[in-house]
Amino acid sequence: MEQGLVALVSAGIGLVGAVGGAIVGGAAAARGARLGAQTAADATARQVRDQAYADHVHWLRERRLEAFREFMNAYDECVEQSLAFVRSFAGNPDRSDVPSAEVLYPTAMALGRGYALIRIVGPEAVRVEAAEVRQAHNKHAEHLLALREAHLRENDQSMAYFRSRARTSLDEMVGAYKKFVRAANQSCLPGGTA
Repeated sequence: MEQGLVALVSAGIGLVGAVGGAIVGGAAAARGARLGAQTAADATARQVRDQAYADHVHWLRERRLEAFREFMNAYDECVEQSLAFVRSFAGNPDRSDVPSAEVLYPTAMALGRGYALIRIVGPEAVRVEAAEVRQAHNKHAEHLLALREAHLRENDQSMAYFRSRARTSLDEMVGAYKKFVRAANQSCLPGGTA
């Protein structure tokens, strides 16, 4: 009978151990599943944040390129218009059909719109250089208008002076534009200015 009792006690202990192990093992398995789910959720959230950031960077780069392109096109129009403006005086010795000062406004407005876009999308380094181009253009336009007035007053000495000033201010505008282009190119490189 002792063998039966020993077997019964052993079976009872084994049953208690199995039930206890199942409870402890089940708790550990549940904890492991919860940690696994949390890790997966954190990884998914990080992936979504990273993708949103990459999408934003791409969108901003595209907007900047559009703004730079618009500013550059406006600059080209300003230079073309100012050269045509100066040429109109050279081929007009009798001072007839003098171009109006208003012919310079549309290109100046286009340059201003391009600058406004750059102010919005940045980066700051490019905005600073675009502002320099705009200031140089304004100075150049002032010289062109003074040249026009000297032409209308038939003052050849003033015309020569303002033609020289217009040429110098155009060179300054070209120099400022080259700096703008360098800054814009730099900002488009990986790791460029933000």
